[in-house]
Amino acid sequence: MPKLTIFKKILISTLLLSLLPLFVSSLILLANLESKSARLTAEIANSDDSQATESLQMRARVLADNISDFLHQCESDLRFLSRSHLDRAALLHFYESVQHEVWLRGASATADTGIHKYLPVYRSIAFIDRTGQEKVVIQNGNFLRASQLRNISNPANTEFKKEDYFSKIRALHRGEIYVSHLTGFHILKQEQLAGASSPETAYDGKNYEGVIRFGSPLFDSEGRFAGMVVLSLDHRHLMEFTQHVDPGKNFSTLFPSYMSGNYAFLFDDEGWIITHPKFWDIRGVDRNGKQVPPFSEHSSKADIEAGRIPFNLDYAGFVHPSYPKVSAAVRKQESGFVDITNVGGAKKIMAYAPIFYDTGEYRKHGVFGGITIGFQVDQFHDAARKGSRMITRQLGEHRRTSALILLATALVAALSAWFLSRGISVPLRQLTEGAGKLAAGDTHVRVKVKSKDEIGVLASTFNNMADELELRKQSLLTTLDELRRSRLEILDERNFQASVLESISSAIVTFSPQGRLTSMNGTAKRLFGPHVVQDMHYTEVYQGWGNIAERIAQVLATNAGYGRSPFRIDRGTGLTHFELGFFPIGAAAEKGLTVTLRNETEKEKLRQEMMRLDRLASLGKLSAGIAHEVRNPLTGISLLLDDLHDQAASGSDDQRMIKKALAEIERVERLITALLNYSSPVRAAFRECDLNQVVYDTVLLMRRPCERQKIQLSVKEGEVPLLRLDPDQIKQAVLNIIKNAQEAMPGGGTMEIVTRSEENRVVITIADDGPGIAKEALPLIFEPFFTGKGAGTGLGLSITQRIVEEHQGRIRVESAPGKGTTFIIELPINS
Repeated sequence: MPKLTIFKKILISTLLLSLLPLFVSSLILLANLESKSARLTAEIANSDDSQATESLQMRARVLADNISDFLHQCESDLRFLSRSHLDRAALLHFYESVQHEVWLRGASATADTGIHKYLPVYRSIAFIDRTGQEKVVIQNGNFLRASQLRNISNPANTEFKKEDYFSKIRALHRGEIYVSHLTGFHILKQEQLAGASSPETAYDGKNYEGVIRFGSPLFDSEGRFAGMVVLSLDHRHLMEFTQHVDPGKNFSTLFPSYMSGNYAFLFDDEGWIITHPKFWDIRGVDRNGKQVPPFSEHSSKADIEAGRIPFNLDYAGFVHPSYPKVSAAVRKQESGFVDITNVGGAKKIMAYAPIFYDTGEYRKHGVFGGITIGFQVDQFHDAARKGSRMITRQLGEHRRTSALILLATALVAALSAWFLSRGISVPLRQLTEGAGKLAAGDTHVRVKVKSKDEIGVLASTFNNMADELELRKQSLLTTLDELRRSRLEILDERNFQASVLESISSAIVTFSPQGRLTSMNGTAKRLFGPHVVQDMHYTEVYQGWGNIAERIAQVLATNAGYGRSPFRIDRGTGLTHFELGFFPIGAAAEKGLTVTLRNETEKEKLRQEMMRLDRLASLGKLSAGIAHEVRNPLTGISLLLDDLHDQAASGSDDQRMIKKALAEIERVERLITALLNYSSPVRAAFRECDLNQVVYDTVLLMRRPCERQKIQLSVKEGEVPLLRLDPDQIKQAVLNIIKNAQEAMPGGGTMEIVTRSEENRVVITIADDGPGIAKEALPLIFEPFFTGKGAGTGLGLSITQRIVEEHQGRIRVESAPGKGTTFIIELPINS
């Protein structure tokens, strides 16, 4: 057991006397606060139940209105398509343009965050003739081959084996629309779960693939039935309305929790569930096209275990009596809520609302069906629990305030005891510690005691003894310090020189008078590589470096030629600019030679770029001035020639010459307009765009002219992200290159445009198999007014280069005579 000092005894006694009453008063206050908090929590919970019920009903009505609007939009799409020219191009454009965003779970790798992507609204689009034979069908983005087309007048030939939509659409009049109920092959329980324990964790299971068919008859000019158009709505877009509903505080979720009871589902006007977290609850047919019977009290154990039990609210009274009531109320176009326990066993309330829709097979009740949103009742009490925590927190602050007052009293007593014991124990402890340090060799230790009693006298004597020892020690250390400073000065000087050499960007190499390598800095090591070592001759060091070795030999032989001079060399990576320097070591290089080599390539490129920019700026100012000065006289000349043309005899040589003069003036006007556009470009309007769509729209403009010229124009679109760019300017840049390629291939050829993503940039490649560009013309093709066609302004590629640079990108060209030409445009992704 440790020994208690006087300081500890006095301090412990005082603390016990002050803390004991504080502890007792805290227990009494805590008991009172707990009672008040429980009573207030119960009162807040009762008021929250009614507010949460109203919120769920309002959300159900809003979702029902959204679904109704979505169905009417499908009708509008059908009417638009039935009035359009139904060729393959029009059907494909319609299929690809009508897309909505969906939030999918994907596989296990994306299960937590999901995938946002745009999917076509319609799983298939079909044009069917009067006999029921499918003529054109787009399904999952592809046209079906002729061998895959069916005659669907026989229900057995339909996708789900027993669909009769052909006969029902055949019986409609002009302008009428047929809308079917949801149909699709039923999904069994293990097909969705795929070994998972619940739908929430079934990331790799099978999805329900169903459709709702929208159809409209077509008639010829004489009013006879000519066929029909059928749109098959993809069931995944209906799932989007309910799958992400979270009635709790998160508002939305990637996939709902069935066991929690916090989810929404849709049912149709016949009571069948058509969207649900459990896919085996959704209505469907077996592989022979027969409707799978609904789940009821008569369902067999085998069907229940297999999940062959689609849910129909009209037959679900044995699960809970409120289910048939909800279905009946929706058919009466009523909304409300019921207190219900779902099949998973969670106690909840369920709000419902009808989806108003009266087209096709839904005309009977005037509703498409209904939407329900369920929520666990106990989660309505979150606000009550928050209120309780706030009350507890406020009362806790009051409790802490009272405790602080009692604690302050205890601290006063403790401080008094602390100062009393410290006045005695601290000086004695300092003397003991000081004597121990002095014995260990620490002569700097001193004891600071301000008292005038015996302890103070003892401390003063101890300090005098320490002073005498310190004087003797200092006299010994002074000599050692002087020696140490001399050594450090020598090391600092050597390190300074080495640091200066290493920080210089030039490669510095020194050679002995005999031409042997004596030293090189870090820049030189990185430039020449690890094969260059000490004592290597300069002819080996500079092997492959042009005439540097010969120049070193001349300098060493003649003791002349010192100084710096430019040096250019191509070592397989393009022309590189250096500044080469020779400097003697010692008088007349008696101690050797220093050779410096500094890379000036970037500086040279910057100088050339500044010259080019100055030239372009001057050219722009000159072009703008000339264009303005020339346009006004040309306008007057054009007006005078118009008058002379009208006065000249019809068909005369004078009239033809005047007409030709007017055409030449018009060509000059176009050149002036191009000059003005080049010298005063329109400011770019950047916005987030799909680059593939911009390229596709540009190619669409040039496809017909290229076909007339027998040029095969193709596009390969890669996966590229959305970019911030000016679509009009990018379209102009691509159009200029395509036009140049077209004009270079008057006898036809091929042209391919490819988009792709590489690291932090997007690349557009435009390649043709034309005659190519001469090597001497390549450096000039982006210069203003340069043209190899003998016609045109020569500004197209200059404007293209300016547009790309304004987008912080770069453009380059690869070409050789007889091997075609390739333009590469690179645009940064984060610009």
